[in-house]
Amino acid sequence: MGRGFISRWALPASLAFNVFLATVLIFQPPHRPRHPGGPPPSPMVLVQHLAEELPAADAAILRQVAARHGQEMESQHAVWSALPLRIRDALAAPVFDAVGLRAVLDEGKSAHRAMDDSLADLIMEAASAMSPEGRQAVARFRPPPPPHGPPPPPR
Repeated sequence: MGRGFISRWALPASLAFNVFLATVLIFQPPHRPRHPGGPPPSPMVLVQHLAEELPAADAAILRQVAARHGQEMESQHAVWSALPLRIRDALAAPVFDAVGLRAVLDEGKSAHRAMDDSLADLIMEAASAMSPEGRQAVARFRPPPPPHGPPPPPR
């Protein structure tokens, strides 16, 4: 293998390698934006965003109903949003406690279920008292995207 062999194959090999690298870069799946971190927003934050898009009378109804259900939803949201840290602590403990981890998971599951039930009650109670225009606005509502997150779903 002399100098002629290397010089004759260096350019085609380099071009083939560059085409391969370009193909890999072009056909990579698109990267999803990083999750901003932290727990999802409280349902009460979403209720406030929704109230801003409703007619004044319907917004007042929604806020009044939310005031009755808010404390329950906030307390359950606090339990549910602390769940990842509690799971991490249970898994990182020097001595693994499967029963303790199961209790943490069950508590998070019941908090999420209770939060969903409270939100469903809030929606039913508020929608029953709203005008047809207010219910239409609720049907069209899309929550705002999280900061630095993906765009919201189409309307």
